[in-house]
Amino acid sequence: MERSRNRKILVSFMATAFLMAFFVSAVYAIDVNVPKGFKFGTYQQKPWAGRTINVAMVAEPRSDAIAKLASEFEKLTGIKVVFHILAYPTLQEKQMVALTQGTGSYDIVHVDCVWVGQYAGEGWTIPVEEFILRTDRETLALDDFIPAVVSEQGMWEDRIYGLPCIQAVFGLHYRTDIFKKYGTKVPQTWEELRETAKALHLKEPGVNGITFMGRRGVQLQCTYDNMLWSFGGEWYDEKYNPTINSKEAVEALEYFKTLIPYAPKGVLTYDWDENARAFAQGNAAMTIQWQNAAPTFYNPEKSKIVGKFEFTLVPGKKQPAGSIKRTPTFGGWSLQIPKDSKNKEAAWEFMVWASSRELDSRLAYSQPGSRFSGLMDPQMQKKYIEYSGMLEALPIAKGRPRIAAYSELADALEVALSEAMTGTKPSKKALDEANSKFKFILKKWDYLE
Repeated sequence: MERSRNRKILVSFMATAFLMAFFVSAVYAIDVNVPKGFKFGTYQQKPWAGRTINVAMVAEPRSDAIAKLASEFEKLTGIKVVFHILAYPTLQEKQMVALTQGTGSYDIVHVDCVWVGQYAGEGWTIPVEEFILRTDRETLALDDFIPAVVSEQGMWEDRIYGLPCIQAVFGLHYRTDIFKKYGTKVPQTWEELRETAKALHLKEPGVNGITFMGRRGVQLQCTYDNMLWSFGGEWYDEKYNPTINSKEAVEALEYFKTLIPYAPKGVLTYDWDENARAFAQGNAAMTIQWQNAAPTFYNPEKSKIVGKFEFTLVPGKKQPAGSIKRTPTFGGWSLQIPKDSKNKEAAWEFMVWASSRELDSRLAYSQPGSRFSGLMDPQMQKKYIEYSGMLEALPIAKGRPRIAAYSELADALEVALSEAMTGTKPSKKALDEANSKFKFILKKWDYLE
């Protein structure tokens, strides 16, 4: 039922996007040059055989996995692919230089969801509805993508700029053996999470109640966002007035601090790796973490809890009417085509291939895909236990701001969160200072007068 509803939503906004494409294509001057009767994704013709495309991607397992199969794409299309797989900061810098200077260095760029507003909004990448209209429906299978993922990763101002490629969502990983032993229920609210962490803390020797990513940086910020939004807080309002020091934002941060006593002593130095390692080594009964940590937990070479954990929705804030508001933090990447690419058609052919259903299942060993068909497959769910939780979390997940000022805003918030968590400053004072910085940054970027 939910899958059907989500697909209807996707079909609806895709149809709207297609209609818009017909009316605004002249404005955007996007020419799709294909032979008569040609359809992308059929591989029955090779109009761009002999072309070479340059593809930039972030250094993550799925990127490497796609690169390993690239020879198959070249055989199908005659298009050679040169990969530029780079660490996050390097990718960010090199793509920015190439796109702002119009060098044409890349035919495909890898776009973090928080960059979409800048890349699409500045006109660095192009909308792709006209390409979609000329693509084989079975191969592209747009209705198989989870709508929230397409929207967050690849859309800007009601237009489609990219296809999903790597996604992640926060959830709660918990020890099934410990929960069973002590008859503990999976916490549904933030208050229940704290009480569960308190009850299980050191109940087993060396096993803390909870662990999380507490080091100053993006992972601390993303963890806090799960709480901020469910408490009713936001970074700024609809007119870009900063609200990161609101009552709700302060309450969320004060709550976050109450988890520290039930976490490992070094938790405020933990980033992604340290936190994943702590849970994998059996040092905590629960962790709030991206779903992409799960492979570490069921890897016998890295984990002592293989077969002893589960992944589910993050807890939420109980509402007056009794419902629970959950806002798992969303993350992920899309593939997009730069405006200055001289091989747009060949690039789109690659994007269709790289995000196809057929390839999705073959790439699952590296990182999960963004399609219903993969995440709902019973055999896949048995092998990758995070899939069921992802299906619940992704449709309700919330993304961080996708405006150009995001990185500066994030830096300011991360400083405040660290100051509050370490006790250097009270939560209210830290967030008041962050709010002032937000105002300055948003004015500098012309979001505020």
